[in-house]
Amino acid sequence: MTPVRHRALAALIAVAVLLSACSSTTPSVGPSGGSGAPASPAATAPAATRSHAPGRTVDAGTQDPSTPGTTDDPGDPTPTDAPPTEPVSTPGSGPAVPLPACAYQDKPAVGDPNTDWATMVLDTIYRLPADFAPRKVVSTSKAGLQKGYEVIPAVIDDLRAMHDASVDADAEIAIRWAYRSYAEQQGAFGYWVNQSGEAAALKKSARPGHSEHQLGTAIDFRSADSLEPPWDYDDWATTEAGTWMLANAWRFGFVLSYPKGKEAQTCYAYEPWHYRYVGRDLARQIHASGETPREFLWELAHPAG
Repeated sequence: MTPVRHRALAALIAVAVLLSACSSTTPSVGPSGGSGAPASPAATAPAATRSHAPGRTVDAGTQDPSTPGTTDDPGDPTPTDAPPTEPVSTPGSGPAVPLPACAYQDKPAVGDPNTDWATMVLDTIYRLPADFAPRKVVSTSKAGLQKGYEVIPAVIDDLRAMHDASVDADAEIAIRWAYRSYAEQQGAFGYWVNQSGEAAALKKSARPGHSEHQLGTAIDFRSADSLEPPWDYDDWATTEAGTWMLANAWRFGFVLSYPKGKEAQTCYAYEPWHYRYVGRDLARQIHASGETPREFLWELAHPAG
């Protein structure tokens, strides 16, 4: 090889090495669009996962059982509002964080009540803001029940199905109260204070902001064949409508918030008429667990570390 050809080949090799070195140090661009660093876990993790108690699999389902994840009504939940549609599991390293003892505090409830209405813990400790109101409420007449009461749209289809089933079982249900604003809850709590004193009122009525009714998903039921308020019975659960609800409400997505004999767990007196809508899948899991909704939802929100 002549000296000229030798120098030319050496130059070509040097250029190739230089180009290879340059390409190995070019900053990378991650999914988030930033350069120079790998994408963060938030950019790559599945959306809308939720931690819960060890060994528990939760499938909250979609918020509107008739049209999962879709809506033509701007007031209804949007796909980004819906809970995960696939079971998720995030085991902890031990038992769930203990349920707090009953106390009267005013801590902000964890979550967005417009999107997390099925899983929010509302009790004597955790509360909603005074200015919170659901984005939209609709008349319960859309579910075939009487006018004058309202719930969020996601409740309607299962409420209609439950009402129809109660009619077929000769145990027809009706509504005594549904959505209640913060101001209306002030009036309701004040009524019970005037009737029986504050200490007794605290056991049978939520302070303003602490009521599940403010979510637009809780309903006080009564028997359709009587205008008598359910709390005027010795035990409304012994009526035909009340007995049917106790056995079947969970099948339609409704759970009894304050079961009998569970005052230490719920912090309220037994209310066989007060049901909260959480969706069929979550209601099935709460029913199967044997726990009160407060216990189950607390473990869901506060798993072991």
